[in-house]
Amino acid sequence: MSSAPSIPLNETVLRNARPEIAAWLTAFVERHGGFVGSVHLAEPAEEGEIVLAAAHNLPPAVQNGTSVIPIGKGMAGTAAQRRAPVAISDFPSDTSGVAVRQGRAAGSKGSLTIPVFTPDDDTRLFAVVGLGFKDVREFADDEIEMYKKSAATLLDVRAA
Repeated sequence: MSSAPSIPLNETVLRNARPEIAAWLTAFVERHGGFVGSVHLAEPAEEGEIVLAAAHNLPPAVQNGTSVIPIGKGMAGTAAQRRAPVAISDFPSDTSGVAVRQGRAAGSKGSLTIPVFTPDDDTRLFAVVGLGFKDVREFADDEIEMYKKSAATLLDVRAA
């Protein structure tokens, strides 16, 4: 029995990897019963982009494909542009145009991306946190608020 060839992470993913954020992300995903997760940072990205700093359970091909995201593209880029969470109840069958091919390869169904803003300037984007679940699900407003508060704890990692 042969296995699929291993895809190496690209230079951009490796350069922007933040182990302390990866540890936070693993705990975040597990605490909320998720399956996959990501954190894209506004810095050190170029203007109009966010860069992948941590991934949990995302295949290397997905990490490579989402290593740099233009603001407005995909779930993370759309959350950054709208400055509000983006929820998709069934990622594989979504037709809104927000779910992009690279993200579909992660295998999650119910998906949520949450922008996190700096505490000293609530208009300045710090990061976008992504959380995916194995099952199709609707996200209630109060549930999204809970995830927003939890995602904001990422700022504690920055301060450490």
